[in-house]
Amino acid sequence: MTSTTKDSSLLSLSLFVVIVSLISSTQSLISPNLERMSYYFGFQGQTAQLGLLTFTFTLVAAISLAIFGYLADKVVRKWILVSGTLLYSIFSMFIMLISPDFVGYILFFFLASGVGVGYGAIIPSIFSLIGDLVKQQDRSKGYSFFSIASLLGMIIGLLIATIMGPIDWRLSYFIIGLAGLFNAVLILLFFKEPSRIGKDFSYLLDKEVIDYTYRIRISDLKMIFKKKCNFWLVVNFVDTIPTGIITFLLFYYMSEYHNVPEGISLIILFFVILSSLIGTVIFGFIGDNLFKKGKKRARVLLALMGNLVPIPFVFIALIIPFELQDNASFGDLFLIPGAVIMILFFMIGLFVNGAVNGSWYATVVDINLPEHRGTVLATSNFFDIIGRAIGPLIGSLVADAFGLVYGMMISIFFWILIPLFWISVLKNVIPEMEETERIFKERLRELSKEEIL
Repeated sequence: MTSTTKDSSLLSLSLFVVIVSLISSTQSLISPNLERMSYYFGFQGQTAQLGLLTFTFTLVAAISLAIFGYLADKVVRKWILVSGTLLYSIFSMFIMLISPDFVGYILFFFLASGVGVGYGAIIPSIFSLIGDLVKQQDRSKGYSFFSIASLLGMIIGLLIATIMGPIDWRLSYFIIGLAGLFNAVLILLFFKEPSRIGKDFSYLLDKEVIDYTYRIRISDLKMIFKKKCNFWLVVNFVDTIPTGIITFLLFYYMSEYHNVPEGISLIILFFVILSSLIGTVIFGFIGDNLFKKGKKRARVLLALMGNLVPIPFVFIALIIPFELQDNASFGDLFLIPGAVIMILFFMIGLFVNGAVNGSWYATVVDINLPEHRGTVLATSNFFDIIGRAIGPLIGSLVADAFGLVYGMMISIFFWILIPLFWISVLKNVIPEMEETERIFKERLRELSKEEIL
């Protein structure tokens, strides 16, 4: 029985990685083709219109997250997951139909918004499900996979967009949509909804003792956001603004400022994201090992470090000057000291920033009851998505007004503010975690008595 449950959990987690990777990739399909798409729609190289489109996509996704996050705490999450996957897949495939004019831009606006709704349905459902499939002491590692899937999605999106861009940038959306349809079938055939009681108390399910029947109510919202940790974890949307700016402008910036073509920029970005993936895994293990030793603040301390330490590295990487010669190869970059320093400093900064990923998600789960997790994550992502929406909009406006270097550099201003949001979390995480555990165990005792009676 234990072996079967473990195999089922691994299959589910693997499926989640694929789902999150695919839906996350849709957010990275514009950046490699930013200039190409601008001319396709007749904007003559201006980026603000596509910045506005990205802003709208992320805003729609944020509203969708808030709605489906609450529903994920009330209804069967499998059907939300299937619906969200089908929605983003179909809308992505229809992008192949848009025309190279302003009417096509409006249609793209509509279809991209539909993809955003699918994103909002998928993310809180998977987040809530992972909380039920992974033990508390392994949550940093478990949610590292959630973060890794998002980063993999970025790589997949950038890779497909870069390869397909010269042929037809719309093909990248069609490919992602087609893969999503296949994924929806896998969910229907192989995924079984787990109990909200969670992995730590799965032995009670084996004995058929209890069924966790608690679901979120509107009146619970006041209790959820009275928790100081929840408040500060939710409003910490500033941390998504810098990455939103950098990823949106990166390819255009590398081409204009460093004369680095899209293909080489993609390779650089691959190494930078790979360093973040490695950091996410390593710090996930470190956080869980420290937690097992009784250091319950360890995950929050790692997240604080992961936000603070990268600032000088990213700052230097953005301002260091160099220029690649025309028709140079990726290997030629390593003959330029400035290029080597930029790549190295970006990799160091993003490696340390990986400490935030699993720690943030694990902390959200640790301080909230099972029927509240989807709502808290959805609210957090609502604000995060606003940050991601504001990032490209601010970056594109500053870039158009003052140049791409200033558009990229504005990200550092927001990055400096991020660590301030973790101070209250560090102070309150232990008492709020212990109070949640107390309520949860008390409920399990009451449900056990009801079953016996």
